[in-house]
Amino acid sequence: MKIFINGNVFTMDDALTKAEAFAVEEGRFVAVGSNEELLKLKTDSSEVIDLAGKMTIPGLNDSHLHLMSVGMALEQVNLSGTTSRADLIERCVAFMAANPDLEWLLGRGWNQAYYPDNTMPNRHDLDQVSTTKPILIRRACGHISSANTYALQLAGLIDGGFEQPDGGHIDVDEQGIPTGILRERAAGLVAHLIPKSSKEDYKRHIIKGAEQAVRFGLTTVQSDDLGSPPAMITKLEAFREVLDEGKLPIRVNHQVRLANPVEIEAYLEIRDAHRFPENTVYYGPLKLMTDGSLGGRTALMHAPYTDDFTTNGVSIMTQEAIIEMYRVGHQHGLQLSAHAIGDLAIQKLLNAFRIVLNENPCDDARPRIIHAQITTPHILEQMKELGVVCDIQPIFVPTDMNFVEDRLGKTRAMQSYPWKTMLDMGIHIAGGSDSPVESCNPMWGIAAAVTRQDHNGNPKDGWRPDQKLSVLEAIQLFTRGSAYSERTEQFKGAIQKGMLADFVVLNEDLTSITPETIKDVKVVCTYVNGNLVYHS
Repeated sequence: MKIFINGNVFTMDDALTKAEAFAVEEGRFVAVGSNEELLKLKTDSSEVIDLAGKMTIPGLNDSHLHLMSVGMALEQVNLSGTTSRADLIERCVAFMAANPDLEWLLGRGWNQAYYPDNTMPNRHDLDQVSTTKPILIRRACGHISSANTYALQLAGLIDGGFEQPDGGHIDVDEQGIPTGILRERAAGLVAHLIPKSSKEDYKRHIIKGAEQAVRFGLTTVQSDDLGSPPAMITKLEAFREVLDEGKLPIRVNHQVRLANPVEIEAYLEIRDAHRFPENTVYYGPLKLMTDGSLGGRTALMHAPYTDDFTTNGVSIMTQEAIIEMYRVGHQHGLQLSAHAIGDLAIQKLLNAFRIVLNENPCDDARPRIIHAQITTPHILEQMKELGVVCDIQPIFVPTDMNFVEDRLGKTRAMQSYPWKTMLDMGIHIAGGSDSPVESCNPMWGIAAAVTRQDHNGNPKDGWRPDQKLSVLEAIQLFTRGSAYSERTEQFKGAIQKGMLADFVVLNEDLTSITPETIKDVKVVCTYVNGNLVYHS
């Protein structure tokens, strides 16, 4: 038995109880209470660990990210924080010079909203980096990519005719020649040429992503990694080998992104053939993609964008296709989820949830909408009625608040990112990051939920301050909220007798510091199953 004493323990149980100490045995909390109570349990074989008065909270659970992509991004040019196209070009040139053996230059993280000319990098910009090696770099959101001329030539998009792909768009100039900007599924016309990752590549990415996760206090990640069946088996084998080698310190719940009913049937066979030890790597919801991103104007809206009346976004799936996928998935007992940002995309999901769940009722379906950013009062009422869980990303607000009113106008913007309203209405919400779109550091997400400010403290009172959450509400997003979203709240998300002994020790008490400094709080220790997996 391990007995942890002298803690400032926020149990995050239903009563938000505080404690000084707790005991762990066989990977579970077996007692929680005062130092005096817990030390009475001490035997000759017990190990007593002093928490030194530090704030201790349940292990943090990111309800939606891409673990393997987090690891992969660490091996590519990081374009986050670039301030202009010239800055982006300079960073790409430096990365290529430092990695001369690269077959492709890949990168991610640029956001033209931070550039003086508000212009996306095109093929001519990237041709300044190289005309002899293919380049493909993704916007921070992951829904728009830019390619150089050579990459477009390899894909047959420059010298010959092409058709616009379903669920995507190739931007062209006045002569009808691609600019290099590829939206949504159009990026796949180039991306499929990139050499396929091997199992060893996958393993390396899993390990690197997991190492970053525990450093930030994440003990569970709900991760969209698997994709369609052809590569799924190799990825699952990689997860199993990393687990067996003792190099997977976190729990991984797979959100399985599939494109058609045939893939669902194939996935079910693969899932049944690849089982993992309990509470290590496990299978979560069926995930669909219904639209794009707000920053790239590909989120699907009922009405056109205020700053571009020519578009209301990109529809990746028809209403009929969503319903068909959910019928098949629900029949097989899969939890239903989807990426949806725009109000029309969200409404299409609500329509599908209603139809499928009315046809085949389920007492605890917990259908999930990942992102759920652009809402209306009517949409929120439907969410509550249908028992929808919203997987929100508070860390998006510091970025999105800079352009949301330009994209949507004031009325629509003021109905969006309504987290406090959701909570007050009884809509379940869970906290995530969508990393590597943004950092997977939950302290940044908690800070954004509490302050609704960027890292420089702007705006002074926060954007839409009426939607701020309290510190404890924000912590709950990444503990009980995320556990509820994956149906594990009975044994995860609180420091409570019988629950899995996942917890995090912080260097500051989030409830006693100024909200603006929450983002700077560091993780001292991360424990999974009561075992130390990270120490600063």
